[in-house]
Amino acid sequence: MIQRIQTVFLFLAAVASGLIFFFPLAWFNDFTVQFFVTHVQDFVPGSELIFSEFSLLPLAILSAIVTVLPLLIIFMYKNLNGQLRLIRLSILFNLTLIGLVFFYYVEQIKLVTGSEPAYDFGIFLPLIALVFLFLALRGVRKDFKLIRSADRLR
Repeated sequence: MIQRIQTVFLFLAAVASGLIFFFPLAWFNDFTVQFFVTHVQDFVPGSELIFSEFSLLPLAILSAIVTVLPLLIIFMYKNLNGQLRLIRLSILFNLTLIGLVFFYYVEQIKLVTGSEPAYDFGIFLPLIALVFLFLALRGVRKDFKLIRSADRLR
């Protein structure tokens, strides 16, 4: 299980996805409004809440799924077909997360604040996780081809 390179890639994808909870995705209004996966924080004293935590709940749940799914896939090392399916599902969830952040939440905050976002390190973490998921998918496919070629020789 640990000897396989896709295990390392899946673990790195889970770490990159997990770090999204700790780093801000973007700043608005000249660095006074900070956008996290779980909340939007306004540093102006006495200002109203821009978004409630409930409006960001789908984003937080999807981020949690994208974080946990690669860890579950690691322990499915005996079922390569299942691993292939779940890695593809994880890639789909990751692309959905990226789409939600860029095309919905950033646009909504941009409308409310009236300013362009300044993206921070957290915005790149789903993209990094996506690269690791594609590398893991490639590793599982190589193992699958190796097993099929060994079965042909028998």
